Amino acid sequence: MKKIKVGIVGGTKGMGHWFAGLLKKEGCIVHVSGRKTKLQINDLARLSDVIVVAVPISATADVIRQVGPLLSTDQLLMDLTSLKKEPVKLMLANSRAEVIGCHPLFGPQLKDASGQNVILCPARGKKWLGWLKGVFKKNKLIVLESASGKHDKMMAIVQALNHLNTISLGMALAQTNITLAEINKFSTPIFRTKLDIIRKVFTESPELYVDIITRNPETGKMLDIYEKALKDIRGKIKTGGQEKSQKAVKKAAEKLF
Repeated sequence: MKKIKVGIVGGTKGMGHWFAGLLKKEGCIVHVSGRKTKLQINDLARLSDVIVVAVPISATADVIRQVGPLLSTDQLLMDLTSLKKEPVKLMLANSRAEVIGCHPLFGPQLKDASGQNVILCPARGKKWLGWLKGVFKKNKLIVLESASGKHDKMMAIVQALNHLNTISLGMALAQTNITLAEINKFSTPIFRTKLDIIRKVFTESPELYVDIITRNPETGKMLDIYEKALKDIRGKIKTGGQEKSQKAVKKAAEKLF
C-alpha cells in the first residue's frame, strides 16, 4: 500500500509538531516546513498528498493563499487552527484541492490524547475524509463533524468566553496590587488551580489566547452576555443581598444542569 505523504506548514512546534508525530506513528511520510527549515511551502506542495496549515491564526490566511494555488484536485488541504469559518472559506477560494477544516480541542503538550475531541469541517471532496477520520479514531480520539459556522459559535463559548474570563480575573488580581506570594498564603485548592490557568494564559502564549478572542466573529455576542451577567449579579448583590443572588444562581443551575 502506498504510504501517504503529508506536508505540515508550521510543523516544527505546537499542534503541527504534535500532528506530525501522530502521522509518523501511522506510517505516513511527513515533511515539515518552518521559518528555519530547508523545505519551504512550494516544496511541500510538490512532495505531499496532504498539506496541513498549522501556523498561528494571524498567519493562516497568508499561508493558505500561498499554498492553495499549488495544489491539484487529488490533494487535500486542511488546517489545524482554532477558528474554522474563515480558513475553510479561504481554502476553498484559493485551491482546487479537497478541503477539510480540523480543530483538535486540546493542546500539543498533552502526552495521551485518547478520549479527546477533534472537530472536522468537511468542505470539499470525500476521498480524504475517511482517511483522516480513521487516523484519529484509531488513536482513540472522539471525532465530530460540524459546519464551520457552528464550530466558531461554539468556540466563542468554549474558548473566547472561557479565556476572556481567565484574562479578566488575572487583570483584576493585578489591580489589587497584592503579590501572588501573599495571595497564595490564603489560597484554596480551587483557587490555586485557577492561578495555574492564569499563569499559563499570561506567560506561555498570550498572543494565542488574544487571537482566539479577538478574531472570532462571535466574540462580540459573548462579551455582551458576559457583561450582562456581571451587571445582573452585581445589581442583585447591591439591592437584594443574599436571597436574590441565591435565586439567580439557582435559576442558572437549573438551565445548565
